[in-house]
Amino acid sequence: MRLLIVEDEKRIALPLKKALEKKGYAVDYAEDGKKGLSLAQINEYDCLILDLNLPEIDGIEIAKKLRSEDNDVPILMLTARSQQVDKLEGLGVGADDYLTKPFHFEELLLRIKALIKRNSRIKNERLKIKNLELDIAGKGVRVGDRSVDLNLKEFGILEYLLRNKGKIVSQEELLEHVWDREVDTFTQTVKTNIKTLRKKIDPEKKIIRTVRGAGYIIE
Repeated sequence: MRLLIVEDEKRIALPLKKALEKKGYAVDYAEDGKKGLSLAQINEYDCLILDLNLPEIDGIEIAKKLRSEDNDVPILMLTARSQQVDKLEGLGVGADDYLTKPFHFEELLLRIKALIKRNSRIKNERLKIKNLELDIAGKGVRVGDRSVDLNLKEFGILEYLLRNKGKIVSQEELLEHVWDREVDTFTQTVKTNIKTLRKKIDPEKKIIRTVRGAGYIIE
């Protein structure tokens, strides 16, 4: 899952980014509205965490612009207690939910999960193929009667491949959705994680197939 935080207060944004990454999310960060809007237009995100008051372009204008472009990314708006009217306007122009600062991280995490689940792109809480089952909410994996422990990146790769079953997924696409945009695109990290993932769930390579020069596919 890939998130975008658009927040000009680094004391809020950077610890939040780090905490979400520890939960297994790939997180991009923009410190002003102009950069945030550009990233949201260029990349595909599973949720946008958007501050209301931003330099360059405010959160309401970003939400308006994205919705006018038929971008349905779930938007969680962050507001101050004094911004009740602006909050209502934000919901009116396309934000899906709001959270008042200061907030508890666990509450924000629950809101993000709820928005992603509600979004039409996320339809199933359990993804299955052959004898493999992925429990999205519980971050669990079973192969037949056997429970398998995956690290967060292995889980993210498997989830993304399953959600795109039948489609060839390139290494670059996996880097974009499972890691954040700061990762080195020439890294071997995808191949390394695919290798360890296969050892755990698919040693005979019957589930994850390599398409030479193109990427990986689950059929």
